[in-house]
Amino acid sequence: MSTMRAFKKHKIRSNFSRIELFSAFRVLQKFRSTITEDVGPDKTNPESIELDTEIDEDALAQLDGLLQWMDSKIKIATKSQSHAFSSTSLAHVSDVQISPGPPLFLKDDVAQRVATAKLASTDHLMSSENMHKFLDMLLHLVAKPSEASSRTWVDAFLYRASAMLPPAKKMVLNIEYNVLPVTIPTVLGSEVILAGIVDYTVIVTNDPKMARFFLNNPGIRNLMQYIESVLGFFVVEAKAQDVKLDDHIPQIVLQLYAAAKKLKKTHIRGTLTNGYEWLFLVLTVNQDGEGASYRVSDRAYSAAPQENLGDEVIPDVPPDMISGILASWIERSCEDLLEDDWFI
Repeated sequence: MSTMRAFKKHKIRSNFSRIELFSAFRVLQKFRSTITEDVGPDKTNPESIELDTEIDEDALAQLDGLLQWMDSKIKIATKSQSHAFSSTSLAHVSDVQISPGPPLFLKDDVAQRVATAKLASTDHLMSSENMHKFLDMLLHLVAKPSEASSRTWVDAFLYRASAMLPPAKKMVLNIEYNVLPVTIPTVLGSEVILAGIVDYTVIVTNDPKMARFFLNNPGIRNLMQYIESVLGFFVVEAKAQDVKLDDHIPQIVLQLYAAAKKLKKTHIRGTLTNGYEWLFLVLTVNQDGEGASYRVSDRAYSAAPQENLGDEVIPDVPPDMISGILASWIERSCEDLLEDDWFI
């Protein structure tokens, strides 16, 4: 009976991302080419000739085996894949050549801007005063936290933003918008298919007939057919109030990118919110049309209730600031930041 023990192969999982694997593969390929250049052994030393040959053959055999293994893994990784927005990670964002830019900061004149926003559309059903009353009602009526309860707050801010738009511009709010799959090239030369549901999309048009059309056709898939009538397309991703917003930035970044590619826009804006806190994002497609960069507000701006003598109350300033930003950004959602923007 053989006393030899059979050795079992153990699988070792790699923590390499696809990009890191591809980069390492290219480096090793270059190294392989370098060491096989015609550099002869020292012929004055007979022993070195045999030694050099043995080392070269053994090392090259191992290196070639490693390169073959890496090549096979890369080929598997570079097949077309599909990503739902809800399962997006930072790795997926990097794969499609999207990179973060500098943060967005509010300008120094924010107090003046908030005062102006507060006075906008004072005779409208959703005036600043009525918005505060509505939020106070939600505070004492709707149980929390959940994504559904968060959306009641999101709705209130979007209603207020719609009231603040110029009368000539019509806003159409679409809930649970299904984005048609869009195929995006990756840094590895493969393709990825982006698809999924966007919680809210906001269309802006100055054509009343087209506004009615979008209202009556909320599930319209091919917006490109009507792109001349679309002045703005704003994306809103809503989360529960106990969710950390920063963790979901990759999701809205890919939503913005997919929308920009579908609409053939170079700029697009959106917000990530739980109803209380709001992050604002702007995405710019690269000049060659492949990949993009994005900027996020330096922090989440909060309209969360505050303690006052043992009770919760709606803060005075933040709701008007957030609704003011929303109104401005929705109106210019397919434009780069302008001189009179809230952010710099």
